[in-house]
Amino acid sequence: MTLTHFAIIAVCAYLLGSLSFAIIVSKVTLGKDIRNYGSGNAGLTNAYRTMGAKKTLFVLLGDIAKGAAAVSVGWALGGPVGKLTAGIFVILGHMFPLYFGFKGGKGVLVGAVMLAFFDWRVFVIAFALFILSVVLTKWISLGSILGAVSFPITTWLFYRDPVLTAMAFGMAAAVVFMHRSNIGRILHGAENKFSFKSKKTIEASPDGEEK
Repeated sequence: MTLTHFAIIAVCAYLLGSLSFAIIVSKVTLGKDIRNYGSGNAGLTNAYRTMGAKKTLFVLLGDIAKGAAAVSVGWALGGPVGKLTAGIFVILGHMFPLYFGFKGGKGVLVGAVMLAFFDWRVFVIAFALFILSVVLTKWISLGSILGAVSFPITTWLFYRDPVLTAMAFGMAAAVVFMHRSNIGRILHGAENKFSFKSKKTIEASPDGEEK
């Protein structure tokens, strides 16, 4: 992968990642910013808790699409390293979106999309840890953290490539860092537990303006 290809992948992936669909959907459909509600996070879990399942479906589809598009560009221009490069920058864009004041989500969903495109074995292991953890504890955050931590471990086991493993470690570290407040609440037993019943705490403004 040439330096030019790296730059193209990084820029395209970051700009795609900056399309925060939780924010876009909340603003377009409700005239409000999801970051002012619930956990304040522009991610899938907070979208479900505050906007309900129907609107969250659009968030899910949008975030999957941007992750898939970014990784496809990375694969076309740089192979496996290009895919991970795209993964790093699409996650950074999701966490620190250029279009929304650099305050976004925690990168779990787009990270999962990247894993699925990178290696199905790595994805299955991470997803299995996520599901098992959520079933046992009902903590989405813990499942996300465990899934992220598994990424560099399985990358090393399957590839024995120090460059790919270092990149995987960097992505996992970023996801864990974004969950630092959740880790504190988990340690104190105060983390919110997942429920299929959403509260829909955001209601549409009559004039479409934030209130």
